[in-house]
Amino acid sequence: MSTPAMTPQQQRLTDERQSALALYRDIAVGAESWGYLAWYELCLMMASSTSGALGHGLRALLYPSLFGAWGGKCALGRGVVIRNPRKIQLGKKVLVDDGAVLDARGENARLTLGDFVSIGRYSTLAAKGGSISLGAGVNVGSYCRLATQSKIEIGESTLIAAYAYIGPGNHQPGEGDTPLIAREMEIRGGVTIGAQAWIGTRATILDGVSIGERAIVGAHSLVLEDVPAGAVVAGTPAKIIRALKS
Repeated sequence: MSTPAMTPQQQRLTDERQSALALYRDIAVGAESWGYLAWYELCLMMASSTSGALGHGLRALLYPSLFGAWGGKCALGRGVVIRNPRKIQLGKKVLVDDGAVLDARGENARLTLGDFVSIGRYSTLAAKGGSISLGAGVNVGSYCRLATQSKIEIGESTLIAAYAYIGPGNHQPGEGDTPLIAREMEIRGGVTIGAQAWIGTRATILDGVSIGERAIVGAHSLVLEDVPAGAVVAGTPAKIIRALKS
């Protein structure tokens, strides 16, 4: 049976030249030591799935030793997936709800959550060799996906409603026999969202877009172009429908 076409990531994760344990370490903690991997496993086994006040207490006790930075009084819910925590920095009183994913895979990956950031239930932040930075007070609703191979920068006190999809690029189009799934991603410089913006439910913001401060993106919108500060946009593709008063 021939090997099917796969994404570059699938190819790396199915590389038969590495053992299953080595591949798992690469996904879970990257290039950290085997001793760190053992501690990571012990912390997750003891605390990740534990419910109630006991679970909260165990995570508050054990998890700071895993992360690159832990600002204090952070609260991570039950079943939060943590990948490469050494590359994840949490500010003060960060809240990550049940089932969310914090993923900082790749040599240059960085994930930074400022003070008072809130991540909703089952949302995913995936910095795959790139960086994601959320300013103080950013609120990400449930079931959102923020992913990048370059960067996502979101200014303070921005509100992102449920099911928003921000940052992923597209597989490079073009002629040739290589299936689309096997082509490298087309990187356009990442996504920047200014302070106090509001991203509506199920909005999609693609790589290369900049959204100004206090801008509003309507629900179900597809944002392909830059949005000026204070503008209200909506539609597929999104267009300016009005400007907010100063």
